[in-house]
Amino acid sequence: MKNKILLLIILLFPAFSFSQEIVTGLSTNALLKGHAKAHSHKTASNMLRLPFFDDFSETNIYPNDSLWADSNVFINSAYEFSPVTVGVATFDALNDTGALYQNADAYGFTADTLTSKPIRLDSVFQSGSWAPLKKSDSVYFSFYYQPQGTGNAPETDDSLVLEFYSPKTATWSSVWSSEGMTLAQFHSRYNVWFKQVMIPISDSTSYFHKGFQFRFYNWASLANNSMPSWAGNVDQWNIDYVYLNKNRNMADSVYKDIAFAAPATSVLKNYYSMPWSQFNVDPAAELKDSLLTEIFNLDTVTYNTSYDYCVTQIGGAWNHCYTGGSANFPGQTMQIKNRPVNFSFPTVAGDSADFLFTHFIKEGINGDDHRKNDTIYFEQKFYDYYAYDDGVAEAGYGLTPANSMLAYKFTLNKPDTLRAVKIFFNQTLNNASKQFFKLTLWDDAGGHPGNVIWHSLSIKPQYEDSLNKFYNYRLDTARALSGTFYVGWKQMTDDFLNIGFDRNNDEHSKIFFNTGTGWQNSMYSGALMIRPVFGKPLPLVAGISEMAQTKGEIKAYPNPSSGNNITLVLPAEANKDVSKLRIHLFDMLGKEVCNYPYRNNIDVSQLQNGIYLLSVTSETARQSYFTRLSIVK
Repeated sequence: MKNKILLLIILLFPAFSFSQEIVTGLSTNALLKGHAKAHSHKTASNMLRLPFFDDFSETNIYPNDSLWADSNVFINSAYEFSPVTVGVATFDALNDTGALYQNADAYGFTADTLTSKPIRLDSVFQSGSWAPLKKSDSVYFSFYYQPQGTGNAPETDDSLVLEFYSPKTATWSSVWSSEGMTLAQFHSRYNVWFKQVMIPISDSTSYFHKGFQFRFYNWASLANNSMPSWAGNVDQWNIDYVYLNKNRNMADSVYKDIAFAAPATSVLKNYYSMPWSQFNVDPAAELKDSLLTEIFNLDTVTYNTSYDYCVTQIGGAWNHCYTGGSANFPGQTMQIKNRPVNFSFPTVAGDSADFLFTHFIKEGINGDDHRKNDTIYFEQKFYDYYAYDDGVAEAGYGLTPANSMLAYKFTLNKPDTLRAVKIFFNQTLNNASKQFFKLTLWDDAGGHPGNVIWHSLSIKPQYEDSLNKFYNYRLDTARALSGTFYVGWKQMTDDFLNIGFDRNNDEHSKIFFNTGTGWQNSMYSGALMIRPVFGKPLPLVAGISEMAQTKGEIKAYPNPSSGNNITLVLPAEANKDVSKLRIHLFDMLGKEVCNYPYRNNIDVSQLQNGIYLLSVTSETARQSYFTRLSIVK
């Protein structure tokens, strides 16, 4: 509940203020971008029957393709605020690849659309046969909706629209719409966080036919701001609990359903995820005492309900189950309870571990067909990085002016070696935020950043088009650290760098910024998507096979180089048939910048100042020769 109060404060606070911290919307959704290449929407051969129901509680970022004909909206449990059940469909200014629509502008455009598959509304299947559907069957369509959620509020001129399709006239007709507003205005007007809409389908002439459909879409408009690096995704709407059936009426607004109303969370006390070796220093100090669960009884009737959870080691044999017992659950109430963490993780060999938490509701309800929302999952990862964030950015964070500094606080349980820093930058319109910065480390000075330990050369935000994929900024030299340290950046321009900002986990006390007047804590509730990577050396580069064996170091001169050409000399034991060798050159981020057949002299005139890894590799990638180049011009 504390996190919800903090989140509400940030939602009601203006997105832009006189502070030199900035939180704004997104212009891309990496979750959708990463899945778009692999995702294809299926086409149903048969029309759907009544009833139609979806509460978006399935763990998928796209709409269920057995119910929906398109995939533009984002299915998630991050953009919702106090939903009916866990999971919503979010409408915004991004298409199904997670990028801004090409027709996006500040004057308004049709953005996301969610269209049902064709439905048989001419008849209903009962007692083993089809019977004509009549007006007296009282068909109603209902759903819940919410503007803004944890995202950006739609403007007054923006809207969410519902349309029905008539197979008889082959036309779409608007049957409902809502103007844009903030979540605070919405709650003040209706006194609910999600409002239910009930719509009778009484025009049997137009709609009671084979192939009836309905669709939602949102009318959006980009912020028209003088700072291009601020331009991002806007105008979020959430819908939930979409239901179409007969034998309903305007009062049919309660449901025989007990459901989870919030996603499962991390079992860790101080982090969302952390390295396995660091966790094992003192597991008891890192584990929460209890797990928070939120369950809502949508009916007005009291039911006897039980709750359990189970933990299973992924790829191992260990498991543990907690039985919460049963109790009476009054109607129209939310139960927010702490469930005890009454286990210890097993000893796992290696430097990582993975556990799946499954939470169950066992309802005492006859006639509840909505069982999918009775189960939620959480994967607790112990890899090589620290994370405060959950991997989903609801907003972007940045600073202004030039030379501003951002520092993020972490504390090690034992000395360790920092190898890289994972950072998730949101892409902005026309890549306006892709500006130079210096990745920086500080020591601790009594609760705030102290002396600079290290900083990189000037680098720019880089992006990955994959699910929860952070960009790996490798350190040129590994750094031994202990105790508390800070990682962040010093920016070179006034531009807003737009780092991913997770509004569902509040770690603002760990976020420090300095715009020239000294270090101070962030005023915004959330977690930055910055993850320091520790432990054993990382693979040299993704482009070189892990099967490669280093046979020796290649010589390169001059090194450092301030000229345009570098001469290479292979080790004596190298393959003399150089036609089977290739040169690979990687920057300090692991990005391949050159790849061509071997030659003794290479042209480096186009390279920027920096440190590079040069590799000469055989065709089979089983033999590789490395050296480090320094370019200083």
